[in-house]
Amino acid sequence: MSQYQTAGVNARLRLFALLAAQGVPTSEADDLVAALEAGAVAGAQSEVVELDGMASASRGEVFADGWDDGVTAVSEALVGIADRDWTQRGGRSAGPLNWPHISRT
Repeated sequence: MSQYQTAGVNARLRLFALLAAQGVPTSEADDLVAALEAGAVAGAQSEVVELDGMASASRGEVFADGWDDGVTAVSEALVGIADRDWTQRGGRSAGPLNWPHISRT
């Protein structure tokens, strides 16, 4: 995962430099980058939600229930991360991001 973190930091810095060179105000650049980052987390959350109910039936009901509980926990954590990143890294003027397409189960 560290290679993705490094690539993400480098891309973020490059994007800020490009936006600054075009005269985009820092607050607007923060909002744009925060939206991209929160959107990436939302994409991951969408994939996690699809795993609900996908536990192998041969493993039994207890396993399936635990699986679904795990999917819910990870999904909720990802929504929290997206919301936190939106408010901490940008989007300050808009407040918490409303994610109508994200299941908050």
